[in-house]
Amino acid sequence: MLKAREIFEKLSEWPHRGCGSEDEMEAREALIAELTGEYGVDITDEGFKCPRSYLPFFWMIAIGQAAVVLLSPWAPAFMLAAGILFFLSHLLYFDWRVSPLIWWGARTVTANVSASKGAGNRLVILMAHLDSAPSSYAYRPEQVRHFKLSVYMGTFIVGLGALIPAMGTQDVTLPNWAGWIVAVLLLGQAVVASIDFWRFGYTPGANDNLTGVAAATEVASRLWKTMPPDTEVRLVVTSGEEAGMLGAQHYWRQHRDELKQRETHVLNFDTVGYGNLSYVTQSGGFTPVYYDGPLARAAAAVTKIDKRYGHVTAAKHHVGDFDSVWFARDGISSLTVAAYDDEGLMPHIHTQEDKAYHVDMAIVEDAVRFGEAVIRTLPKR
Repeated sequence: MLKAREIFEKLSEWPHRGCGSEDEMEAREALIAELTGEYGVDITDEGFKCPRSYLPFFWMIAIGQAAVVLLSPWAPAFMLAAGILFFLSHLLYFDWRVSPLIWWGARTVTANVSASKGAGNRLVILMAHLDSAPSSYAYRPEQVRHFKLSVYMGTFIVGLGALIPAMGTQDVTLPNWAGWIVAVLLLGQAVVASIDFWRFGYTPGANDNLTGVAAATEVASRLWKTMPPDTEVRLVVTSGEEAGMLGAQHYWRQHRDELKQRETHVLNFDTVGYGNLSYVTQSGGFTPVYYDGPLARAAAAVTKIDKRYGHVTAAKHHVGDFDSVWFARDGISSLTVAAYDDEGLMPHIHTQEDKAYHVDMAIVEDAVRFGEAVIRTLPKR
């Protein structure tokens, strides 16, 4: 049986696993090599093209809206249409919904790994993302507490790219200096979002999310060893999560018909190596995402009926979102297991401090046991 600790130690040989990078590819191949030793498990490598991170999208919005603002005096109606497109793309992205322009710049070849065993009407997916994040100024300890405020302020500035040409269509013209100030603010946002990546590159990604990959892999291995009846158990390790949960979005789109036809449950593991183990009942950006389906009810039941998991609590996630969001918004039973410190944050993630020595493997192993208990507690439909 595959062990989370061994998977974590093995994959830690490839830090800085940016989407489509050589480190990510080699780590994925090492994981596949481990999975091939599992009896009766079918493994597939589902390739797709993806942006390397969310930064190309941020720059497209910033440059596009800056151009809209500066050109609106000459073509206000056309610039209004462009400004609305850029603003809606930004708004949908930060509400963690499908955004019209998010796949722009998708030239990097990467892949999701899928390993499955069993058959039946019920499909259980254990999910985690392998790619690591670009280093981010917004996740520095002194900044991450103000993450939502920065998102709201940034959205307001991007919204000016639609408001200014709208005013132009009503013959209300701002002075040139005002347009240049807005353009500088727009481009300044992109610079702030990129500066730590320019300096440091991708993060080591130990807690976010080698811990999740290790936990999901062991849970799958445990279930494969003693299969639940009438069930297919599938491990899905995604890429492109740090580009906007795009690997999971791609998987959801490619497999949606199958997922909707079967009794599907998606249990996602993300950042389970530091703090207090939790299962996430609410996330989302401008509008909330509620996790209240069978998996969430099973998780709540496990914490009540088994004293080994009485310390596991329900949590609301406030910074970003998870691969599970696409499935939850589509009405598919889904849940994310994560860990938080006493302030409800995930320390060190998206920074160069996200290294293996900050990870507590006892929490990862606790997540494994809890995840298996949740799946085995699921009632039959």
